[in-house]
Amino acid sequence: MNLRERTLAYMKSRHLSRRAVAELVDVRCSNLSKYLDSLPGCSKEVIEAALGAYFLKLERAEARTRRPEFIETQTAKIILEKCQEADERRELALLYGPSGIGKTYVVEQFIERCEKQANSEQPEVLFVTAHAASTPKSLMAALCLQAGIPHSGTAPTLAESLVRKLETGHYLIIVDEANHLDIEAMELLRYVYDRGRLGVVLIGTLRLYEIFTNGSRPASELEQLWSRVGICELLPGLTEYEARQIIQQALGRIPETSTKQILRQTGHSIRRLANLLEHLGELKELNGDRDLADLIPVAGESFLAPAR
Repeated sequence: MNLRERTLAYMKSRHLSRRAVAELVDVRCSNLSKYLDSLPGCSKEVIEAALGAYFLKLERAEARTRRPEFIETQTAKIILEKCQEADERRELALLYGPSGIGKTYVVEQFIERCEKQANSEQPEVLFVTAHAASTPKSLMAALCLQAGIPHSGTAPTLAESLVRKLETGHYLIIVDEANHLDIEAMELLRYVYDRGRLGVVLIGTLRLYEIFTNGSRPASELEQLWSRVGICELLPGLTEYEARQIIQQALGRIPETSTKQILRQTGHSIRRLANLLEHLGELKELNGDRDLADLIPVAGESFLAPAR
């Protein structure tokens, strides 16, 4: 289903008029109608950018309803505080730590809080996730899509369009999994940061920090970007105290030997712990007569042992 078909299906399921949809995505109704009817002269790129950004927000809102309860761990507090600080001070922030510690989940929580407050002091967050196949063009296109502007063209052209958009409002850019970005993509972000005069937060694994320091790429290639980093924080992951609190909240008071079993299998990963506890709960329902200590290894058997 392409974007035009998706829009028509969405309108039908919600009983929305074309004018109502045009108001929702902030485009002219006449242009939207031409696009939906496959007529020329509709500024197709602009319409699709606006629709794409709208549906992306809907998807994230739907995902939030399926998320587990938010737990404000030490790592979560750092991410929330540093994202706010990067916005207020227009800083470039580098936040890095082990995988599985809930970085993405916390960023989504930060965005949700900004949207709930919805005032001039809160930014509109342009949140994108990099991946192994990310290119400078795909990064700029994803940011343009988030900003609701056309997202086709060369990487430099998209960067210029993004900068012009940033001049019209209060924005904060957050790039998750930024350790996947190459040097050219990083340099384009530096350009957007310099011209856009806004906060930019790069979040990733320990590899993200190594890229700037002693990784396989010479640090001199990113010297200009590194010189602009005003916030640099190592994210600690789940502490043992926090893990014990989560375990007790989920299972109540259990033998210390069982708690230590769970800690050994999950390490500092809140993702691993959440998955194990969910699986353990299912096993307890099916095997109510079995001892908890016998079920813990079964619940964690699909996980690799945490790195030490």
